[in-house]
Amino acid sequence: MTETFNISKTASQQLVANSVTKDFQDLVEAQDFKVPDGYHVANALQEAVATLPTVKGITSVSADSIKKTLFDMVVQGLSPAKTQVYFIAYGNQLQMQRSYFGTQQVLKRLKDIKDIQAYVVRKDEEFDVDYDENGGLIVKAHHTDFMKLDNEIVGAYAVITKADGEKQYEVMTKKQIDTSWGQARTTNVHKKFPEEMAKRTVINRAAKNIINTSGDDDNLIAAINSTTANENKYDDEPKDVTPAPKQNALSRMAKVATKEPEKVEPEPTEKVSEPEPEPAPKQDVISDAELPFNDETELPEEPVKSAPDQVDSENTVAEIKYWLDQHHMLYQQSATKAQLLERVADYLNEQETNPDEEIDMGDTPYQPDEFWG
Repeated sequence: MTETFNISKTASQQLVANSVTKDFQDLVEAQDFKVPDGYHVANALQEAVATLPTVKGITSVSADSIKKTLFDMVVQGLSPAKTQVYFIAYGNQLQMQRSYFGTQQVLKRLKDIKDIQAYVVRKDEEFDVDYDENGGLIVKAHHTDFMKLDNEIVGAYAVITKADGEKQYEVMTKKQIDTSWGQARTTNVHKKFPEEMAKRTVINRAAKNIINTSGDDDNLIAAINSTTANENKYDDEPKDVTPAPKQNALSRMAKVATKEPEKVEPEPTEKVSEPEPEPAPKQDVISDAELPFNDETELPEEPVKSAPDQVDSENTVAEIKYWLDQHHMLYQQSATKAQLLERVADYLNEQETNPDEEIDMGDTPYQPDEFWG
């Protein structure tokens, strides 16, 4: 099973579930692997394969990767129905991560562990630690009250009760927890669920020595360590690994068509010398630089005797407006000089194109099929 296939199809789901069931049965029969009491392999697999189509990027995941992940799940005796695991697709690989509850459940399967609990320590809580006679760090007291339950997390600790009744503690400061989280590629899920993730981190650390020195089944230990490694590397929400769609010729043309047309500046024209008009009576005129050019302020009109043949930035606002009026070009009364000159440019551009000129299409009529190939 090395091909990428559609896990959303019932036939594919059944194929994977049957394959994992067979491998697990072989493990039980050949190596006398112990199935946890009350754990139903078939139910857990059916729940898992039904969940997989909702995983983002699952269509890119290989069948072998799905099979290995589900096999590790049933070996650890976990079930997605109890929110003990969740799945994440990275490229063509499916990764499984345990929740805090899943980590609790799987560690209780170890022979040396009777129970394991984790707690977070919040700011202003009474928390007292000390060293025992063997140099081990122990928690002597932890007291809180209702008004402190929303305070920021400053640490966490785990209490492991061994089969012989001995208690083992693991204490981590917030700085140590953050350092551990820093090994993950991203920390989005840590920020969203800091309490659960802090508990899981301190439990994993507390159980590390016990796991690697236990006499439990090697298959179980390997599955636990594999999932823990995934948690360190891939602690994050599902990522979209779908490749971007390729653009065809039509989409590229449409994209080009949506670009805004470039503004065409009017070509400079030589001014024709004309006799200077008689000077108009002196008036108090506000210069362009002094005017607040906005839509709420009307520009002062200046007297114009006759429309100049050409206008540019050296002409006054009144002269440019008069020129536009003579050429039947519309404009806003509150337009600035720059805006008025744009309307002049629009008129000149229109005049450069002869509307009656026919485009020579040749003797061959237009063939759409030939254009699109």
